[in-house]
Amino acid sequence: MASDAKTRQFECGGAAVDRISSLPTSLMDSILERLPTDDAARTSVFSKTWRDVWPMRPRIHLDKNLISELVFEKFSELDEHTQLLELSQTITDIFSAHRGPVLDFLLFIPENLPIHQTLDMAIWIRNISDSGVRKLKLLNESLYNPFIVPSHFFSCSQLTHLTLVNCELNPPFGFGGFCNLISVELKYVGIYADTSLGTQLKELDMEVCTGIEHLGCQFNCENKLTSLRIVDCEAIYYQWFECIQKLQVLELGMNELPSTGKQVITLDKLVHNMPRLSSLFLDGFFLKILKPGAASFMRLSRTMENLKYLYLHCIELYELDQSQHVLCLVRSSPNLQLLKIDLLHGVQSDDGVDLSDFAVLSDPMILSRLETIMIFDLVGSLTEFQLIELFLVSSPSLKRIKLKTLTMKDPTDVFRISQEVEQIPRASKSAQIQWM
Repeated sequence: MASDAKTRQFECGGAAVDRISSLPTSLMDSILERLPTDDAARTSVFSKTWRDVWPMRPRIHLDKNLISELVFEKFSELDEHTQLLELSQTITDIFSAHRGPVLDFLLFIPENLPIHQTLDMAIWIRNISDSGVRKLKLLNESLYNPFIVPSHFFSCSQLTHLTLVNCELNPPFGFGGFCNLISVELKYVGIYADTSLGTQLKELDMEVCTGIEHLGCQFNCENKLTSLRIVDCEAIYYQWFECIQKLQVLELGMNELPSTGKQVITLDKLVHNMPRLSSLFLDGFFLKILKPGAASFMRLSRTMENLKYLYLHCIELYELDQSQHVLCLVRSSPNLQLLKIDLLHGVQSDDGVDLSDFAVLSDPMILSRLETIMIFDLVGSLTEFQLIELFLVSSPSLKRIKLKTLTMKDPTDVFRISQEVEQIPRASKSAQIQWM
């Protein structure tokens, strides 16, 4: 019994079978795919069969957990400069031990250890470029030390998925652009020269980026974009929206009013060339810089037949233009299924805009497919009650309306708001009001 427990061998036909070394290659790859890089590397001690499996594995993920483990468990007693050198050497050793192509590479750069400033970083980028890397994530947490992407990066012609955080892109003269990129995510990225992400791009996500005007060549009649997100960038170029007819998901946000306050486009023109749009996310700061447009509280010139999800963030209902934009978007989306509105309250009067005139228009609002409404940060103003009433009486398929009040000092205010909402008539008898 002791011998059996010690060896843990299985008998098959009188001969000992090493089950872990007899696993199919596909199953070994599946196991390694689910392990962190450091644990995957340790599997090489299992047997001779496993010794060559990890070095040929096409993925190297040096994520935050692994980097933190290396720093705090192995280099914690060293000063930061020595930690930087040791960490850089460890990553170099990982590349040296890896013999196969690296098709999927992720590197996390700690805030206090700018390993991207070492000479080794350019070598790592060259290695993955030569390997034909397809998925690349460079996550630089050191915000005051942006990573200046080396020229080898622009030779990664096989890239399909790219994520960059806190980097600087300055493509070399004559760079023809990427040709296989499908998805790109940029955060805290500066772009300093004209850059093409390729004609295959379908998803583009930019947050707190500068120099995005250098991507103008991306927005032509041949683009295949289906998802576009631009949040907190220095500017938004409205001519781009004339060439994205395949777009299905759009998110635009400013989070603060631009210093120029220039209004250059109407809401109608913004979405006019997006017939396939199914999800739309807009914030109030962005809506402020839009021109109201004629009859903006009624309908857009082109009905958004495919819009299913509408999310409006930081909406100030006491602003006439924003109230009109909200109603215009909702009225123009007959197949809307989910509507979410996050309210923002300023110093103006809570009563704000009287929506009663909008409710009695000869062109009534009918939301026959709307099932869920979510309105957050209510304070109990007249405008809010009118908006809720307008939605409730116009939505015969409504199943639930989720409401949340802003934190209030007096609990009776919350009770009062809930009581008044409960008394509003509903087109759908099954509509349930849920307080969050």
